[in-house]
Formats: sequence, C-alpha cells, structure tokens
Amino acid sequence: MPIISVEELTRIGQELYQKLGASPEEATIVVDLLVESSLAGHDSHGIRRFLQYVAGIRTGKIVPKAKLEIEMETPTTAILNGNWGFGHVTAVKAMKIAIQKAQEASIGIVTVHQCNHVGRLGGYPLMATNQGMAGIVSNNGHGGDLSMAPWGGVGRILPPNSLAVAFPSDHDFPVVLDLTTAVAAGGKVRLALERGEKIPKEWLLDAKGRPTTDPTAYVTDPRGSLQPFGGTVGHKGFGLAIVLDILSGALSPAGCSRMNAEVSGNALFVQAIRIEAFKPLVEFKAEVGQFINYIKSTTPAPGFDEVMVPGERSYKTRIHRLKEGIPVEDETWSDICTVAQDLGVKL
Repeated sequence: MPIISVEELTRIGQELYQKLGASPEEATIVVDLLVESSLAGHDSHGIRRFLQYVAGIRTGKIVPKAKLEIEMETPTTAILNGNWGFGHVTAVKAMKIAIQKAQEASIGIVTVHQCNHVGRLGGYPLMATNQGMAGIVSNNGHGGDLSMAPWGGVGRILPPNSLAVAFPSDHDFPVVLDLTTAVAAGGKVRLALERGEKIPKEWLLDAKGRPTTDPTAYVTDPRGSLQPFGGTVGHKGFGLAIVLDILSGALSPAGCSRMNAEVSGNALFVQAIRIEAFKPLVEFKAEVGQFINYIKSTTPAPGFDEVMVPGERSYKTRIHRLKEGIPVEDETWSDICTVAQDLGVKL
C-alpha cells in the first residue's frame, strides 16, 4: 500500500478535476475536503472517492461550474439549490450562508437540494467551530440512494442517513460527532471488499435478511442491505435515520426517501449557532474543556489505553498522517494512476 504525501495527493486531485472542466476554486474545495477526510482516518470518504467524482463528471451527473441559487430566504433561513454541481462545493456554500446568518441573527439554518454526494459530513461543522460557533449537518439521499434496511424489515428502504455536530473547546481539538445511522457506512463495506476482508456480521444483511460477513453481498444482485446501528436495540439507529430524513428531506424540496426516486444525491440540513448569543465564547470553550477533562479522567476499561471523546481520534490520526503521509489502497492508487495518465496528469 503506497504512502503518498498530502501535497502530492492534493496536486493530483486538483489537476484531475480541472482537466475535466472544474474551476480552480471548485477543485480546491473538493480535493481539500477529500484529503482532510483521509488525514482524519476516514478513508472510506477520502482519497478513494477521487475517481467517483471523475466518473460523475464524465457521465454528466456532476456539473462543473454549476451556479448555486438561493431559492428562498429569511433573516435566519435559506433554501439552496446546488444545480447538481460538486456536492462538496454546495455544502461549503450552505455552511457559509448559515454562518453569515448566525453572525447577524444568532441562528442560521440552510436546507439544500439538487446536491451531489458531499462526502464526509464531519468536515462541514468544523467551518462553524472555526468561527466560534456550533455546527450541525445532516443528510439523506435526496429521496434515493437506498441501501439500509428498516428495523424489523428486509431490503433497501432507507439511506444510511448521517449526522455531524461540532463544538469548539479550549483543547487543541473540537468535539466532533460524525456518525451514520447504519452500523457502518457503505463506503466501509466497499473498502473491506477492496481489501479482500470479511466484515463483522453486524454490518450487513443479505437479500433474505440474514446477517453476513461477505461484503460482496452489498454489491452483487440480489443485493443485501446495511443494518441500522444499535444491535438488539437497532430501533434507535432506525429512529434517528427517520428523524434525519425528515430534517434533510421534508424541509427541502428534495423530499424524504422513497422507492423509484428520479435522482439520488444528498439533501442537507445545515445549521450554525452563534455561541456568544448565549454566553461568552471563552466561557463556553472552558466549560467544554472541563467536560472533556472529566470524561477522560475515567479509568480505561480492559482493552483500552485511554478514553477519547468524539473527534479526538481523528485529531491524533491527522497529526500522524500529516507527518508520515496518507496510505492509499493499492487498487485505488492503480486506478488513480490509470485515469491520471489518460488525462495527462503527471504522477
């Protein structure tokens, strides 16, 4: 498995997208977020997605230089139409609008439709924490992208709807919760497939609703489905998926998940909260920092070296990979090299 520097991966990614018609700004936004995902250890939503978006451009699903439109607006809310441009670009714009509204009115909420895949949700709330705010983002599959079974049911009925929330702290890292309502994201199943690995039986059901450790069941007809998180209390993950589907879909023109949706992508719910509307930012950060210290003072359970709060592991992985480079799957790197050669991008 090759280890590639951040600088080299960034250059290659930006050149790939610009060769296919993306503006320098679009290419920078998309590649920076993909690289950041890999830096944080979220490999399923990082570099391995380079070619997914190349394919999207080539098939016309992704429209480079698409014009983003605000269709409806109040002092605290907006509906943003991404016009099927890069999902990452649309999501960044949505969070910027939410932050601007929060700066002026304490709260900003933006819903998004006609938006392609936005990758790892956890990158977007961090835009809010960088401005001294709390950030919240959720998504659904724009009505489609069905791959998860409902609690008590069989078949692909829901997307693995996701939630990301971030809060600033007085530590070196913010608190960042980034989860999917499935036990594991589909990208992790595909990553296991690329690596020739089995998956835990809690991840996937085959087409008949039986647990399986074979990741090929996810991509081979009749296809299996992801399981909602929670194990014996999987109704909790399923219930959260329902809530996120309504927030992201029903509040936007995209609508909730349904069979035979005309398109798939991401519909988004994006929120920024100005902390200083409630208390001085320094006091909030200190309170969160004290809370982190309290949690981390717990004696580690057997098998654990330390107790870590949400976002801490990604922070430590990022420090390591910035220094050592990013590991890229052999198959992913081979495919990137083939496409780069085809487009005239130097490796």
